[in-house]
Amino acid sequence: MVLKKIFPKLSSWLNYYYTFTSVFHYPQKKVIKRGYLVRFTAEEESVLELCAYSFNYDVDYSRGYRQKEIFVVTLKNISFLGNSGAIIVNNKVVVESVFDQLRLTKSPAFRSPAKMQQQQKRGVFSSIMHLPWAASSNYHWFLDCLPRLMSLLQEPARPMELIVPKNIPAYQLETLKFFLADRPEIKLVYIGKQEKWELEEFIMPSFINNHYSGYLPPDIVEPIRKKIWEGYKVIPEDKPKRIFISRQKASKRQILNEVELFAVAKQHGFELIFAEDLTYQQQVQLFYNAEYIIGAHGAGLTNTLFSKKAAVLELHPSDIVKSHYFMLCKGLGFAYQYLLGSKSDENQSFSIEVEAFRVMLGKLLVKEN
Repeated sequence: MVLKKIFPKLSSWLNYYYTFTSVFHYPQKKVIKRGYLVRFTAEEESVLELCAYSFNYDVDYSRGYRQKEIFVVTLKNISFLGNSGAIIVNNKVVVESVFDQLRLTKSPAFRSPAKMQQQQKRGVFSSIMHLPWAASSNYHWFLDCLPRLMSLLQEPARPMELIVPKNIPAYQLETLKFFLADRPEIKLVYIGKQEKWELEEFIMPSFINNHYSGYLPPDIVEPIRKKIWEGYKVIPEDKPKRIFISRQKASKRQILNEVELFAVAKQHGFELIFAEDLTYQQQVQLFYNAEYIIGAHGAGLTNTLFSKKAAVLELHPSDIVKSHYFMLCKGLGFAYQYLLGSKSDENQSFSIEVEAFRVMLGKLLVKEN
């Protein structure tokens, strides 16, 4: 009995949170949009079946995709962890603050003791932080974090402080400010990874997307696209771009015979791009005018989000087929094709049969013309 009383206090002091709770049924929850089922054609179901099989049906959208309910919930007297963006209520991690139970198990907020400096803060706070996933990933920033902001911005205007990491990447801070330019009542405040803030009031926006999925509802994704286009001042070009995303400089998921594949694509007017060598403004400008995009699964394909209208050919190893960008295209109404290559090696790199690529590329170009 004594241990039951002492252990929670000791674990809190060590920032070791070993249980979790949900706010889904909290009376303070405000529903912005009810969940709904996204259905697929037979051809789309076959793509998703292949993706599900790759991961032993850990996630299977081939029978339908459930779009989450979108909500915000107001919480009182919570702890906010700078190492993750997790919220603690009554010494329990709020599972919706770290995405869901699967990511909870991988979060530094859960069952991972940490040395953290406790600070008391007054006022109304919110956050769209999601660490470590969005620490540098453009996919997790644009598809996990920024959509949550869209929910928050639907709240009545009131003074609020939005918590972001002290080391937030420049492109994330830049794009975030695009959305806050006309909301002066929302101020940015910066938290360190070893800080824990005790907050009187916190407004938590729910995550909107799901695992292995870049799908976002049209009324969420379109305002994001338009705000980024406006912020970066994209310019329409008379001649659309055809883009082949290189992964030669990547540490994993390389296309081992990329040079041979690009030689084929070049004959059809494709240009080779290294997204990591471009500023984010340059990336958005480039993809905005793209009509065709070819690439292996990776961060570069995230920029499909900023294409005005494009068709995508994604290259996969035969044993690792992921549905993230298929689902992104589904939400955007973009044409999507895929091509399987060899099995992946220890770095998830693989090769694609050149003639199969030539045939698939020809079908893509004919189908869209």
